[in-house]
Amino acid sequence: ALKPLCGGVPQWTWAFNTIALASLAVIRPLAGAPPADPAAALSAVEWVLSPLAGVAQIFVVGDAVSGAMILGATALYSPACAVAAAYGSAVGAGTGYLLGAPAAEIATGLWGFNPSLTALAVSVFYVPSAGAAALATGGAVATAAVFGGAKGAVAASLGIPIATLPFCAVASGCHLLSHANLPGLVLAAAPHSPEKNVAAG
Repeated sequence: ALKPLCGGVPQWTWAFNTIALASLAVIRPLAGAPPADPAAALSAVEWVLSPLAGVAQIFVVGDAVSGAMILGATALYSPACAVAAAYGSAVGAGTGYLLGAPAAEIATGLWGFNPSLTALAVSVFYVPSAGAAALATGGAVATAAVFGGAKGAVAASLGIPIATLPFCAVASGCHLLSHANLPGLVLAAAPHSPEKNVAAG
């Protein structure tokens, strides 16, 4: 049902967000939740592990060990996809820090999972190039910024998390840039892993 609405853009996780957030709106799990302590600081270990926790949060698990296992399994299929996912999560954590996000949110990966998905999507749908790498980086930053700007308002007004809506919005924009004829940005003819996109090109 969503495919005609998306046009030539992949459906991403729009269907998941529609069903999950509609269901969560009934119970409002974040209604009245206390805000994270803005004075807390990240330790060096938390900084190192935060990108792994961000990858794990894709599956709603804020645990670095789980994130490492997910990346390891991903690398068995495509090392480049694993790198893109970890990189996007790291960019998201760094962006969260620069935007003054609470340490607990960064440490548990909340700022990493949406940017991780965006960077991964760019790596899958574009032929690897310097332009695609720049788009993955900019997309991850933009996704984290959207997450930071929207999560508080959504939680306060609806009592629900923002899920992967930032990823869906920014990844759609990244995909649409393929029509702008920008140097170095070429959509893969048959999107797969970065390795296979190169081989097919």
